[in-house]
Amino acid sequence: MIYIENEGALFRGPARGVPREVWSPKDGRFVPYMDSAPKPIDWGNEISEDEAREMMSGGACSWGPVSPSSARR
Repeated sequence: MIYIENEGALFRGPARGVPREVWSPKDGRFVPYMDSAPKPIDWGNEISEDEAREMMSGGACSWGPVSPSSARR
């Protein structure tokens, strides 16, 4: 599994274009990503585990804070 940032939301999945879960700040955990259809090859940015942990703790990474509205896309 890798961590993927897209439009301020944090995802994880087996590859950048295949997000399976999205981080839910409200629940404090990853939840299934409802739109789990494969994405274009250039979708999202692969980020490190440290950057993902920063996003999960509510901090901003170089792309900005996690936005709940972005997570629904």
